[in-house]
Amino acid sequence: MPSWLSRSTVLFCCLLLTACGSASAQTRLNELTVAMSSDLSSFDPAMGNAGTDHVFLYPVYDTLIDFEPETTEPIPGLATSWEYTDPHTLELELREGVTFHDNEEFNADAVVKNLERSRSEGSNLQSELASISDVVATADYTVEIRLSEPDSALPLILSDRSGMMVSPASLEDPDTLATRPVGTGPWEFLDWNRGSAVKLTANDDYWDDSVEVSPNLTFRVLTDPKTRVDSLITNQVDFSYQVGPGDAEGLALNEQITVQADPSMRVRMVYLDLSDELMSDPKVREALNLAIDRDQLANVGFFGHAQPASTFLPTTHWASVNEESAYPYDPERARELLSEAGAEDASFSMLLPNDANTVRIAEILRYSFKEVGLTVQMKPRELVQSTTEYFDEHRDPALLSAWTGRPDPAQTYAQLLAASGYYNAGSVAPPGLEEAVEESNTHTDNDARADSLKEAGRLDREFSTFMPLVFEDAIVAYDKNIQGYQPNLLGKPKFTNVIEAG
Repeated sequence: MPSWLSRSTVLFCCLLLTACGSASAQTRLNELTVAMSSDLSSFDPAMGNAGTDHVFLYPVYDTLIDFEPETTEPIPGLATSWEYTDPHTLELELREGVTFHDNEEFNADAVVKNLERSRSEGSNLQSELASISDVVATADYTVEIRLSEPDSALPLILSDRSGMMVSPASLEDPDTLATRPVGTGPWEFLDWNRGSAVKLTANDDYWDDSVEVSPNLTFRVLTDPKTRVDSLITNQVDFSYQVGPGDAEGLALNEQITVQADPSMRVRMVYLDLSDELMSDPKVREALNLAIDRDQLANVGFFGHAQPASTFLPTTHWASVNEESAYPYDPERARELLSEAGAEDASFSMLLPNDANTVRIAEILRYSFKEVGLTVQMKPRELVQSTTEYFDEHRDPALLSAWTGRPDPAQTYAQLLAASGYYNAGSVAPPGLEEAVEESNTHTDNDARADSLKEAGRLDREFSTFMPLVFEDAIVAYDKNIQGYQPNLLGKPKFTNVIEAG
């Protein structure tokens, strides 16, 4: 991390803010306004296709199980406890006295309807809930999830989209659900002006009295990084999410703004559609990976706010493959592989979000590919449009985007690398990977799971399924009078307990 922005410096700034404002002087912001780099794809947790959707979804939807921000260890959410009564049964005890924003009661029947819908045909969550054979309400506030095979990843899966609880009445009208969400979360939906802003208001009947929220939460969609920076400097917004690494240094010099950079599981990557003739050749995929100097990309493309990536879990993660599996920068070997594949002077097209930071990264990649004899046509699009064209319409064989990580590593493998995973556009999985993940899910202890999950990571790396590039720091900036911001390892804040120091 650059010297101008150490974590200790951020901590010191936070301590100063705390000292300046006594508890009695702390007040809730009347409106917390957050600048976002892109709009969300859908308010329907089972149908959205963008990783940044979570930032919009968390305020409206509670999950059955929550997670510790710094470790992603599971903690109680709408389920107060859970237990594997046998290897094929997960029992949830639910929180009583919770209501949805439409005043419907949250209970076991609501959980059954949500999980049945999320694992049904057409849901983007189907692959990560594939182990479920049945969901039964055994009492008003007790749910039994019956499994066709052991699945120790399920508790953390239920802390993500699959565990977001939607009002049963809303589930009956999925078209409306996509634009007018009804959950049990700390904020209620007010309005969504596509491409411009999402407005939420506090849920005064929220079940958790320990959670403090601003009366109003507004997300403003400002796709241009400089506009987000200027809006923060001029007090048009209170908080800027996903600050570009090139903008962070200048913001840190502003005494009115706090800049915070934290490690995250967000990996900038190139998705490859293995059903495409060119991308189906493993020699081509390996060549693509060897053509990139990841150290240079981290330092130049991300101004030092990134670490090279060769798989989808950072080296500090308990299930990560070690650094020996990193792709070396070897353009000569890349050219040899392309020659062996008969792909000299090949060309392909790549979709990408049209923000300035991503376009800059794309230019670095285009130059690197040109050096080994590949021509790439870059196709910048608005974020949601780029993901829709790639994952849903299969228009192009590559997408430069990011994988934002999931609470449990088995989720990443199920959604991203399994043949049935929504984010695996070519539906081709590394041989043996799904079996390795299934083996990991037979164990409940992380140490026991780690060997199988590391094997899955090794298999993915050998197959060169996609192109992981770097793990990005999660950089945010906010008005100095704001405190209480809690980052998490996923880089997707929830904005509860963010208060203003009076």
